[in-house]
Amino acid sequence: MCCTVPHNSAVTSNPAPARLLTRAQVQSLLRWPALIEATAQALIEASAGRPAAAVSSQLHVPGAALHLKSGALAQPPTLTVKANLRPEAGGAAGLIVAFDPVGYTVRAVLDSAGITATRTGAIAAVAARQLAGPGPHTLALLGAGPVARQSLAALSQVVELGEVRIWSRDRSRAARLSATASVVSSPEQAAAGAGIVLTATPAQEPLLTGADLADHALVLAMGADTKGKRELGDGVLDGAELVADVPADAAEVGELAYLPGGPDPAGCVALGELLAGRRHLSGGKRIVFDSVGTAVADAAAVALILATAEDERVGTLFDFAG
Repeated sequence: MCCTVPHNSAVTSNPAPARLLTRAQVQSLLRWPALIEATAQALIEASAGRPAAAVSSQLHVPGAALHLKSGALAQPPTLTVKANLRPEAGGAAGLIVAFDPVGYTVRAVLDSAGITATRTGAIAAVAARQLAGPGPHTLALLGAGPVARQSLAALSQVVELGEVRIWSRDRSRAARLSATASVVSSPEQAAAGAGIVLTATPAQEPLLTGADLADHALVLAMGADTKGKRELGDGVLDGAELVADVPADAAEVGELAYLPGGPDPAGCVALGELLAGRRHLSGGKRIVFDSVGTAVADAAAVALILATAEDERVGTLFDFAG
């Protein structure tokens, strides 16, 4: 994979019909552990210093933000554009358009909600596999929505989990997330002594401070991806080793925007650099991984989905030129 797609001067005159995939169909095609491995490779390529493989922006409208992300892979050739409308309250709505960058055609249109949550879980799993020490780990999970659910499923694929504690403002939703987890009454109770703390909420006020965390905890901050969102409070980032999927974006709209001395992308290591062995952490400190999502991971997920959908004949074919 890389960000420069093959060039073909011959434009397809009779493009094949595009494949339309519903949310349920997309979810049925997102499968572990292949998605985790594809996500890891995409993060390595995105951090390799090649021309930009992903572009992201946000357009704010009253009561919501439109997240726009585009990303490309060379192998298999994939170009995706995602538009997600995220209201301040309620679930997001969005679509991904997948293009064939060789034949210059629209290849598919997919519901994006399942892809966003599941690829975010895959990013969390890649980070945990790289950054967490040997298990079993006590996991504190803050949040009980789709990202929390997919992150728990993905983490169970790559690290040994012992006790799992879940906190959510909706206690009944937290109870439905896992039959074997303990539902606790506060974020502080969930995080106390936990080796891995994963936050996946839409919070706009901090849920945890440094005093709530074990000295060597791994914090996977998966929720804050828009200006105004924040899950980590005073002392969490202080003195910690900072890692992000996209450091520049995390410094703008993620937890790194709240560094005591101001945003500093240069003080953060890209996860892909660690995966490739180009950078290393010093060790012996708390680690905070700040994820704001990357369109390269979206493209990797879409490439897997479409390969399986075509093989298993899932979805509806539609001719936009007809």
